[in-house]
Amino acid sequence: MELRQVETFRAVAKELSFSRAAAKLGYVQSSVSVQVSGLEQELGVPLFDRLGRRIALTDAGRVMLGYSEKLLGLAEEAKDAVVDAGVGSGEITGSLTVSAPETLLTYRLPKLLALFHAGYPKVRLSLRPSAIGKLVGAVRREVEEGKVDVAFVLDEPVLASGLSVEPLVEEAISVIAPASHMLASSTLVVPRDLRGETMLLPEAPESGCAYRGQFERQLSGAGVVPSETIEFTSIEAVKQCVAAGMGISVLPSVVVESELKGERLSALRWGEPFGVATQMAWHEERWRSPALETFLETARNVFAPTNVS
Repeated sequence: MELRQVETFRAVAKELSFSRAAAKLGYVQSSVSVQVSGLEQELGVPLFDRLGRRIALTDAGRVMLGYSEKLLGLAEEAKDAVVDAGVGSGEITGSLTVSAPETLLTYRLPKLLALFHAGYPKVRLSLRPSAIGKLVGAVRREVEEGKVDVAFVLDEPVLASGLSVEPLVEEAISVIAPASHMLASSTLVVPRDLRGETMLLPEAPESGCAYRGQFERQLSGAGVVPSETIEFTSIEAVKQCVAAGMGISVLPSVVVESELKGERLSALRWGEPFGVATQMAWHEERWRSPALETFLETARNVFAPTNVS
């Protein structure tokens, strides 16, 4: 079994088309067909059902697809390990893929990424923005499958079998209002004080926003139903609309620091606790390259309590 055959099989399995797989890999279609047929002959089972002009994975093909991800991931690990071992000078090289949601990419990670890039310029750093902030769904699968080396999430405390998860920063969460709002001067604001207010909220909890879920549970626990809820996919849009007087929102405090200092927004003195943290996750069983070990240690230093506001 050759890795080239496995890679070709995986492309066909994902595209469910020999022609599209050939275009993606840069092969002629006949070469793709020959490689897949050779793999089927070696395994002694068909991996695809040929259904006229369509193809579908057989049961054996679905099993093989899972193993193909592992085989190709292990091959990439081996390549990086050999490259790192062959440097000889102790210089850190290799590649790292990092994922994070917009909030962390914008407000938490720039210092870490800049410091790591400056200190280890021969490490190929690839950033993959994630659509959700929690360690669920596609974010978790990408770490489990080796497509992402480190995932940063903004989530409640996480326990994930097979993954190492390390909290870095306990995030303060602010309930924000326009600077001129009547509650801005209150010494204590509780959920019932928000009756009749319009809520401008980031992505839904099931889409990955842990602190919004906690905020909504606080409101519902007090029997508070917002007069209107407007959802946004952009943190910046939420801030601008709150500042313009459209309603009240909830965001990580690090996101609104400049607006609070400039008195464009007001942080209400909210009486309910939140519990979310910036955390990093990686596969606990995969080989940890020198680049990954160094990146994790750099993150710990950058987010040490004395270095984080």
